[in-house]
Amino acid sequence: MNTSRLKIQTCIIAVVIAATCSITSCSQSSSQNKSAIISNNFYDISEKKDDIILNFAIMGEDTILKQAAEKFNEIDNGYCIKFTEYNQQGYGEVNSGELELSDFELIQDIINTDNIDIIASCAFKNEDNYRMLQKKGAFVDLYPFMNNDSEINIKTLNNNVISAIAIDEKLYSLPTFYCIYTMGGDPKYVGNKNNWTYDDMMQYWDAMPDNATIHGKRTKEEAFYTLISPNLASYIDYEDGKVKFNSQEFKKCLEFCNSFDYGNQEKKEYDFNAPQFINTLNIDSFMGIWPFEISSEFPKLTFVGFPSMDGRGAFFKSCGKCFSISSKSSLEKQKAAWEFIRTFVTEEWQIENVLSPGEGKNKTEIGFCINNNAFETIKNNVVNKEYSEETYQNKNEEFDTVFPSKEDCDKLTEYINSIDRWEVTLNDSIYQLINEEIMMYFSGEISIDKCVNNIQERASLWISEQY
Repeated sequence: MNTSRLKIQTCIIAVVIAATCSITSCSQSSSQNKSAIISNNFYDISEKKDDIILNFAIMGEDTILKQAAEKFNEIDNGYCIKFTEYNQQGYGEVNSGELELSDFELIQDIINTDNIDIIASCAFKNEDNYRMLQKKGAFVDLYPFMNNDSEINIKTLNNNVISAIAIDEKLYSLPTFYCIYTMGGDPKYVGNKNNWTYDDMMQYWDAMPDNATIHGKRTKEEAFYTLISPNLASYIDYEDGKVKFNSQEFKKCLEFCNSFDYGNQEKKEYDFNAPQFINTLNIDSFMGIWPFEISSEFPKLTFVGFPSMDGRGAFFKSCGKCFSISSKSSLEKQKAAWEFIRTFVTEEWQIENVLSPGEGKNKTEIGFCINNNAFETIKNNVVNKEYSEETYQNKNEEFDTVFPSKEDCDKLTEYINSIDRWEVTLNDSIYQLINEEIMMYFSGEISIDKCVNNIQERASLWISEQY
């Protein structure tokens, strides 16, 4: 690694860490950096004279959040939700390995002040900053609130998903809607086993026809973007602040990708006629699985997950918002904040907000409900054709709408309940440094060992400075 570049990166990170101080230091109220905050009339909310203010950090206009706050404030419970909208436009181009400063002011306020009581994940430009703050103790454990809540607890919410997002058996973030990231392929090529290992993948690939493709192409880059890129966060341990890019699993996957032709990072034509091995899947609805007939005797798709040594390659991601409560808030404010954020996982709210409005009867799911009853209601409504017309027009011709069966939806539910990982989107700067080294390996400039060692060294430095 270039020594001068290393020094520059270290200096940038050191300045940020010195400014942020320790999360366990005494809480001090300070004036917020006004350059980081947007003055926006959209969030203007009137407050009563004696109301205790709960400050909510947010980015961008959100009508649903505003309506929920107005409803909460109308209860006249002595509390008032007020929004602080942060400007996360960034500070110019981010080079590989550098610390992106787009979330800097928000992180400063969370760590060093008591100006924020409630935080939404969407307030962060880089979601992994939100995840790392959870490990640092910036937010309170929500399990105690759930233990004392008869309506919102581990029995009424999907405990499998809740356990996946927890860190050190503490729940610092409350998800609303989630989706599944995995890979899938035709069973005649990939078999019928869910969530295969790396050896499983190699076994089936070796049996593929000579002209088989990865996501429609036969380049090193496309193999990387399909097999490894979406799963890069799995090589970062946000609980321990360590990376594991020097693992045999990562090395083997890279070597497999390198067995294809180098495309010089140029766009190649998609081969629709060649046998398709696997494709990346983002599953966020029941309605979307109808073409695969996954419960039939001859399903058209097997969920194989991303290649891994332990067969745990599929993972959950948020496709809604996650909410946290600041550990700097008083106990009184924390209790009030819980009363507000629990709103978003109630059965009624989830059913009302999980569907994107469409024309007429047509509705689209935006994800899966974390609330168990809402999850089952949406599933049954999809099966009962509640969210789509039974026919549709295309070029003046009428076609029947195809719906998933109850068995298909139950099969998907079974797969959901087999997943135990929660991942976040990788920070742009660390992704760039990984991609930079890998493309040098693909082009023949460095060896596989040099590539892996460089990524491990640079990523370790980057992630260690975050902790």
